[in-house]
Amino acid sequence: MAKGPDTATRARRLLALLPLLKRGETIAIAELAAAVGCSPAEAAADLAALTMCGVPPFTPVDMIELDIQGDHVTVYIDPPGLDRPLRLTVAEARALGAALDAAGYAADSALRQALASVSGGGASAAELERTVRAGAAPGGLASLYATLAMAADEHEKARITYLTGSSGRLSERVVHPWALVNRSGTWYLVAFCEGVGEERVFRLDRMRSAERLGVTFPPPASVPLAVIPRPDELPVAEVVFAPDASLAEARTWPGATLETRPDGSTLVRVGYQTVSWIARRTAARLGEAEVTEPAEVREAVHALAAALLAERR
Repeated sequence: MAKGPDTATRARRLLALLPLLKRGETIAIAELAAAVGCSPAEAAADLAALTMCGVPPFTPVDMIELDIQGDHVTVYIDPPGLDRPLRLTVAEARALGAALDAAGYAADSALRQALASVSGGGASAAELERTVRAGAAPGGLASLYATLAMAADEHEKARITYLTGSSGRLSERVVHPWALVNRSGTWYLVAFCEGVGEERVFRLDRMRSAERLGVTFPPPASVPLAVIPRPDELPVAEVVFAPDASLAEARTWPGATLETRPDGSTLVRVGYQTVSWIARRTAARLGEAEVTEPAEVREAVHALAAALLAERR
């Protein structure tokens, strides 16, 4: 039996279809299929799935109303949600930044233009832009992440070339990808390693290659996701927040401790695995937060701030 598309591919295709559906139009399904790069049968299945989608409160006018007859589809109502400006809260903007980072995309002028029109949740467009751009530094892991995500989604074995941190040696391993997990800015693959016959956790930034093997494996009943290293093994950054700064985000930093100082400011101590992770989070709060230690993080924040200021000139 032929495999269907992975969930990420189909989600992108569904989103690509939405702007093509105009109220009152009858469109050939083959035309839509060509526009989004799939077969007419796949496009028909996607259109059927869209008829079950909508936005709260999911009344009839909040649903996507289509009539699929043979090889054509008629659109009765413009897809909801496309007729109003995008509004993101600060939390949603940070989530967007994390997604861009995971996909390996650097911040660019297109992102700035898109965010220029975004507001909501009490946050200004400038604040949202600063938050997303600071959180979307180049990741460079997009290809590895996509390959392993699809392998995990379809329970397919993969071969990886991996640099072991303790020995500095490259080795090839056949693994059963279970899940991708982000901890403190670092992506990990939780997998079963055939070479050692047990579960292992691999850092994506130590992988040199990954390929799917086309051989499936039975998925585990549950996947252990505890990949956080011991706190005493991590370097610690000290970040001082101004007296009137919000500490909601800092409280969620893994292992962070907060200390209120006599002047009303708050000293946050947090372990970090990569300099870029803690630097991006501090740069997103420029004017409210300042790194005092260590020097490598201060320098990274300074470089991020300089880059952002240069783009505004």
